[in-house]
Amino acid sequence: MARVRPAVAGDILRIVDMVEDLRLAVDGPIPVDRAWTAQTLARLITSPDAVVLISEGGFIAGSLQPTVINPRLIAMEHGWFSRDRSGLALLRAFEAWAAARGAMLVQLSTGPAGLDLSRLGYRLAERAWIK
Repeated sequence: MARVRPAVAGDILRIVDMVEDLRLAVDGPIPVDRAWTAQTLARLITSPDAVVLISEGGFIAGSLQPTVINPRLIAMEHGWFSRDRSGLALLRAFEAWAAARGAMLVQLSTGPAGLDLSRLGYRLAERAWIK
């Protein structure tokens, strides 16, 4: 199983590179602003309500957020990518982090032709449309 650990400031540039790879993998419509991404990762790493986890070749980042529907917190993934098959280990670590903080649910996104997460107990709740 892949070794997953909390990211530290020294990991930020490597994660930014992976965010570039993530954008290409999902054909993301917005170019990566590397400085903004690095600043955002730094905020997430230091926030008590957020987490950035890293493996040798992957990362997952997310935070606890209420919704307009309910004040209970959900664990919202902000980025998730792996080039070394550590994606499931990263996801499981994110789920454990969320559960330990009492999150009502975990919300993930995948690319248009991304993984079918139903085998892991997830269900499709919404689709994102962009213009």
